[in-house]
Amino acid sequence: MALYTISMIKAIIFDCFGVLTSSAWKEFWSSLPTTTIQDRARELNRAYDGGLITEEEFFGQLHELTKRPISEIRKILFDKDPVKNTELINYIRTLRPQYKTAILSNIATTWIEDYLLSDEEKELFDDMIISFQVGLTKPDPNIFKLTVKRLRVKPSECVFIDDIDHYCAAARAVGMQAIVYEDFKQMKRELEQILHKKK
Repeated sequence: MALYTISMIKAIIFDCFGVLTSSAWKEFWSSLPTTTIQDRARELNRAYDGGLITEEEFFGQLHELTKRPISEIRKILFDKDPVKNTELINYIRTLRPQYKTAILSNIATTWIEDYLLSDEEKELFDDMIISFQVGLTKPDPNIFKLTVKRLRVKPSECVFIDDIDHYCAAARAVGMQAIVYEDFKQMKRELEQILHKKK
């Protein structure tokens, strides 16, 4: 008979865009023609998400960078509502109350709380660490340290789930376990392997 170790994991932390929802930014960023432009666009997005530049500055600088009309960029990023990952949200219900759960997202507004999640779904999360509210963005190690402090756990007691590989690498660098999200089935399989390790 297989024996299982008692999981040392106490908290599971989820990214929003690309994990809990589809990601218009990721699609837009992937369409940019060169890595130089992609890198600069990523810097602008982090600055916007961290509250360091205004929405007007963000779109103005993206326009200068990409030569695309601001109206076109806004339409790509804002006019298409992200698709909620209801399969994942339903799964999160099964993780409660055994594990603490949180959202850690680079975002420049309160959209997650105001529009994405119902009141019942908000109750599924012990905390939401929103970049512009805390003045930090992934992959800054300090945002991961702040997250574990607010959850009152150690980094080694956390699993972080994000669709961006280098954000997961940053989480591992502060002592967390991390899963790069590809799809729900892959994420669930890898998470349950962590939570239920065989001796």
